Amino acid sequence: MRAIFILTFVANVVVTLISLAVLPPRVAIHFGADGMANGWAPNYVNALLMTGTYVLLFCSLYFGHRLARVFPLKWTNLPNKEYWLSPANKARTMEKIQALILQFGVVVFIFLLIVGLLTIQANLTKPVRLNLRVFFPAMGAILVYIIWWTIMYYRAFRIPGQSNNANHQMHDTAYRRP
Repeated sequence: MRAIFILTFVANVVVTLISLAVLPPRVAIHFGADGMANGWAPNYVNALLMTGTYVLLFCSLYFGHRLARVFPLKWTNLPNKEYWLSPANKARTMEKIQALILQFGVVVFIFLLIVGLLTIQANLTKPVRLNLRVFFPAMGAILVYIIWWTIMYYRAFRIPGQSNNANHQMHDTAYRRP
């Protein structure tokens, strides 16, 4: 998954560099709900912003799982974190977190690649207009994926051997006020 993650990142950077060569000096960088351009910037500014976004996202996702080793346990948002971050489970937990984050990153970079290609296409048409027949399904697909991924994340960090009912009872007891 790491190689695919890196490949999707590189693909986005390459598409951004290609956009510098093929797009006019002034490009649409924002589009309204009707697909019409309503925000403009110099081509190089768009390329810098997008490349900066890709690099920041890449670094956050690629190195982010390591922050759980550095920061205090209370700052870690992980289901059943006392169990999963115990010394006996921490190495396996870090592997799971990295795999899930890289999988998420691949999908985000694929979505951004689609948006980048749509933006190039839009800027090469007259009038400048985003292809909403592709954009909205892509947006819907990533939203569905985010919901699915969140469910998988929580399921990945259930305590082995506990049923869902036991987890609910444990949480109900933990949060019940005396």
